[in-house]
Parts: sequence; structure tokens; C-alpha cells
Amino acid sequence: MIQDISAVSGRLPAGFEELEPFLDHWSTATSHERWIRRASTPYPEIVKFYEAMFARAEEATTYLEQFPLDDMPEPAQNLFKLLLAMCQAAIAVEMHQAPTIRHAPPQHALKIEVGFQPHG
Repeated sequence: MIQDISAVSGRLPAGFEELEPFLDHWSTATSHERWIRRASTPYPEIVKFYEAMFARAEEATTYLEQFPLDDMPEPAQNLFKLLLAMCQAAIAVEMHQAPTIRHAPPQHALKIEVGFQPHG
């Protein structure tokens, strides 16, 4: 069910308030920042975030589809950034079972300066 934007309260759209505790940590502007955030977060915290977001991902995607990518209200932008961060968390949970690749250098060899806009 798509929610009317007038129903928005707080920093996330109405109905997604339980995700707000993750917002300060996981909401970043670029893919590089999301990778750094994942790499520096303890694995149990990544799993907790991933499970909470994955449970709401389909509903969040449906909600966000009502807005143009480059013209989302701030609460919708925040929810979108959490979905992007969930993709980074999914790599840790589904592939590596760790924040980073085991036995690999801790830093990116390639720094992504600009990604797909407006959410890098």
C-alpha cells in the first residue's frame, strides 16, 4: 500500500519508524561511504541492520516508487539511503559473513569519487 506523503512524520516516512535507530549510522551520501561504514561496523550490528531492512525492503521499494529519483522528500531520501546501505550489508551477510573480505587489504584500492546521482 502506497502511503500519502502527508502521512510522513519524523525522519522516515510513516510506517517505517522502527528503522529510525539505524538512520544515523547507516545513512550516507555515496557508495564509497557506505562501503567504509560496512567495513568499520561490527558484524553482529551489520546482521541486525540487514535483517531489519530486509524484512521491510519490498514495502520500502514500493513506497519509494511513487517519487522521482531526483525529487524525493527528505524522509523518502532517508529511507532510500537505508535501502542502499542494506545492499552493502547484504554483501557482508550473504557473501562474506564478515564486515570485509577475509584476508584482503582493509582499504579500498579504488576510491569511488562520484557514483550515480543523486545518491552516489
